[in-house]
Formats: sequence, C-alpha cells, structure tokens
Amino acid sequence: ERSGKISLGRFANLSSRMQPPAGSAPLDGLDHEREWAYSTVLTRSLGLTAIGAAIHNIEALPHLVELAVFACGYAFNPIMFPTWPVLVHKLTTWRVASGHSPGHLAVPGSDAARINVELYVASVLVTLLSTEVCKGAFATTRPRATSVNFTTRRYGRLVASLKSKHSFPSGDVAQAMNLCMFMARFVAVEQQTKLMLFGLFLPGVAFARVFYRCHWIEDCVGGVCLSWMLHRYVLQATLTKTIIMIHLAVEKCIS
Repeated sequence: ERSGKISLGRFANLSSRMQPPAGSAPLDGLDHEREWAYSTVLTRSLGLTAIGAAIHNIEALPHLVELAVFACGYAFNPIMFPTWPVLVHKLTTWRVASGHSPGHLAVPGSDAARINVELYVASVLVTLLSTEVCKGAFATTRPRATSVNFTTRRYGRLVASLKSKHSFPSGDVAQAMNLCMFMARFVAVEQQTKLMLFGLFLPGVAFARVFYRCHWIEDCVGGVCLSWMLHRYVLQATLTKTIIMIHLAVEKCIS
C-alpha cells in the first residue's frame, strides 16, 4: 500500500511537471503538425511551425508598435473594404492628372480610374471566392486563442472578429498580396512605394495575422502564393480583358 502511494505520488508529480504553466499558450503545435496541409517537406525544412509558435508566444508589444501591427491585421476586415477602392480611384486619378501612366490599362482620362476600381473590386471578389474554396477543401483548424491572447494583445478580439471557420490559406494575406500586385501593375506606383508595399505592408499583415493567433505562418505563405497565381493566370489574362470589354460595351450602349 505504501509503495502504491509512492507510485501515485510520483505520477502526480510527473503529471504536474508536464502541465503548461498558468497563463501559457495551449499546446496546439502537435495538433497543428498532424494536419496534412501543415506536414509538408517545405514546412519542416523551413521550420515554419517553430517560427509561428515563436510569434504566437510573444508576450506583448509596446503600445505604439502594436497599433501599427493592429492596423495591418485589421486592414482587410470586411468593415475596411471601402477604403481600398477609394484609394485605387484617388491614386489613379492623381496619376492621370499629373501626366503619369495609369498602369497597364490603355484607357484614356477619367475612364482609367473607373476601370481600375471595377477591376480591383472584381479581383477582390475572385480572391475571396478562391480563398473560401481552398479553406473548405483543406478544412484546417485555426490556432486556439486563449484568455492570454486577449489580455496581452490589446486588439485581439477586434482583429479576430468576422473571420471564417477554417485557416488555410489566409484570406487577409491573399487580399494584401492582391492589393500590392494590383497597385504595382495597374496603378503603376513608384519604385519606393512598391518597396513599402511588398517590403513592409505585406509582411506586416502576415505578422499581424499570426501575432493575433488568427493564422499559422503556412496560411500566410499559402495566401501569397494563391494571390500570385490568380494575378498571373486569371487577372492579367482574362479578367482585365473582360472588365474592359464590359465597360466599353456599356459606354457604347449609353452613347
């Protein structure tokens, strides 16, 4: 009986050591690696799981720094959608008025801004549809948010609002990549602006989505790749011509 008590005591002591400390992040890394979409050779060779876990476990950021991270993480929340078509219209109008080329669309005057907005909205819808189809096909789980997430991350609940059920690929990162590629090609912004978009804004959105435990690193990589393929094989080849043809047909009917 005494040896049984000692064994039970040792077992309880060992179990208590295996438990995560109070307030720590949940041990969801093992569950994450069991999902086939995250157990690829690329994931293991690049150590993406470890990188994601390190970002998830960041205790807190200075308030001003987190404000910038929050701005990136919330930028493509559905509530923020009207911001980007307005920005596309204003930048295209400014470039046309200042004598610069409005990008790869060979349309004159004010029509450039209108077509750019129509094309951008169409690209957003195509990207949204594609990411939701992929999410349903892969059916991966998101990181588990804890109470720690909402106490050490001041805007955690706000960033995590209005998100879909599945994780892969990241819709916000796909939309960020879509905006960056659209600006670079169709608005023809300066080289410095392109560097800010691809070098600061896009990585900022990806970091924010992982920092607020909305996504894994692999989701962000998948979002970038998906958006690049859509631009390469759908937007540039088919969607652009379709939008211009529809626009010209409507203008012809009106006139």
